[in-house]
Amino acid sequence: MLRFLSLLIAAVLVAVPAEARKKKMPTLEDNKAYVLYLEGCPICTQALEYINERYFTRPDVVRVNLETEEGQALLKQCAKKFKFQHVLAPVICMGDKYFMGWSGKAAKDFDQYLVELHE
Repeated sequence: MLRFLSLLIAAVLVAVPAEARKKKMPTLEDNKAYVLYLEGCPICTQALEYINERYFTRPDVVRVNLETEEGQALLKQCAKKFKFQHVLAPVICMGDKYFMGWSGKAAKDFDQYLVELHE
């Protein structure tokens, strides 16, 4: 029985093209705001609390943990696009703007940039 299951699984894997087995990594979209955060980071928590309180239902505000494959892929794209020399969490990429860290100024910038993103 075990041998039969092994053969069945192998047959399914061979039948499914390699491209379909690969997880498609996300790509940055210019009309979205990406909030890349670290779980357990107190600064990231502040940013997420602010953003979730105001923009929880907005599909154009994407929150992604940096410790995931998706987060790493998006961080690499942001770093390439904006030519990062270093990274400080959270990283927020939106359209042609980005910032790192979080403060009162960052909150105002986030609000302003989000409006500009859709003008």
